[in-house]
Amino acid sequence: MNKRVRLGLIGNPSNRRLRDFSAAWQRLGQAAPLVIDYADLPSTAPAVDVLRLDSPGEHPELSQHLIAIGGSPNSELEHGEVAYLREFHNGYCQLLERIQAWRLPTLNAPSEIAKMFDKWQCHQQFVAANIARPTSSLAPNSFAEWCQQRPVQGRVFLKPLHGSSSSGVCALRWQKDLVQLISPIEIDNGKLYNNLKVRHYQSWSEVEFILSRLLPQGMICERWIPKLSLPGGVIDLRVLVIDGRARHCVVRQSDSPMTNLHLGNRRACAIGLEPEIAQAKCLAEQAAATFPNSLYAGVDVLLDHRGRSYIGEINAFGDLLPGLLDEGEDAYTAIASAFLRRLG
Repeated sequence: MNKRVRLGLIGNPSNRRLRDFSAAWQRLGQAAPLVIDYADLPSTAPAVDVLRLDSPGEHPELSQHLIAIGGSPNSELEHGEVAYLREFHNGYCQLLERIQAWRLPTLNAPSEIAKMFDKWQCHQQFVAANIARPTSSLAPNSFAEWCQQRPVQGRVFLKPLHGSSSSGVCALRWQKDLVQLISPIEIDNGKLYNNLKVRHYQSWSEVEFILSRLLPQGMICERWIPKLSLPGGVIDLRVLVIDGRARHCVVRQSDSPMTNLHLGNRRACAIGLEPEIAQAKCLAEQAAATFPNSLYAGVDVLLDHRGRSYIGEINAFGDLLPGLLDEGEDAYTAIASAFLRRLG
């Protein structure tokens, strides 16, 4: 692990992700990485040995740029607004193709990062590999068509194909004239915005307003599996798989169907869940193995009311787990060490 490696870090230079990974890399005796801004990619390959690509999020100017090159050049995205998800994804995939054309080694392959950002492609890949997943389908592109297809009663998750961090995710249940949509979405002045507070909408007019704006951007309709409930709320898991092995694991607990920690949810105690977590880690490893050219991935695992595991999602940037140690290593140190061990 003493071999000197020139690392390039691509992301948002002001983001803690790059800062913290750079610090972990240097603690292992390596030189400070070359930091490359997504918004200012060089036209030719940088002089590095390997690249780590990080999240393009939390960068308003980059978001606008990606939306423009992804198909909406005259559109403006306000802070927190849930819009232009398809265009953002298309623009980001164009940047990933430019990076791939450099033909440099990467910790995670750009083509696999692009696929991890497409929930429908991931679903199909997991099903083909016999990996447990909630039954899912592509949602129609309009609210009217969705109404024509929906049964008299139901319980589903509707998720944007290319969203992340619960952006635009809707837990929806209905029966005859009654409906409830649960989501961290706020309606303001005719637009949808991400909010750290999970809201409950209970009128069909509000549901129509929300879905009429989200469905055209592309959504996946996923069977709502009731999650395992413990004192304090329902739980699921975020498992970080590194070099084929499940490492850092967070039990996330919430009073709502959304367990993302940035929504104010909490890390729960895992005591008594050892068999369920062991099974979940095994399933996470199987899911990550379908992306053989990615050194690491964050895998969300659902536990149903009987403790059975299902893959929720896989996240190319699911390694932001501050303060969580496994085998004495934080997540970034574990990833960097795993890569350096590969070099021998």
